[in-house]
Amino acid sequence: MVKERDPMMVLVFTFLTCGLYMLYWLFETSKELTELGAELPTIWFIFIPIVNYYYLYKYLEEWYRIVKYKDQEFMMILILGIVFSPIVIYWVQIELNKLVK
Repeated sequence: MVKERDPMMVLVFTFLTCGLYMLYWLFETSKELTELGAELPTIWFIFIPIVNYYYLYKYLEEWYRIVKYKDQEFMMILILGIVFSPIVIYWVQIELNKLVK
């Protein structure tokens, strides 16, 4: 089941822990997306250089499919995720919170 989290606190914890909380958040939200029907590769891909971009691509692709996000193009979300991930973390958590309600 998707857990509601405060997106701003996700960012704050990510910055306070120098990114470690983001790994925990990614692990937890990956499990939640998998419960909703996402087909994601193993989370361990996030620790392998270059392959971590593949994991990010698959994660955002499945998130995009599950939340049925229609306002933006997927490629823009992917590029934003690669260039400036805090915006995408915030965005993903907001959309996941909508699934709770």
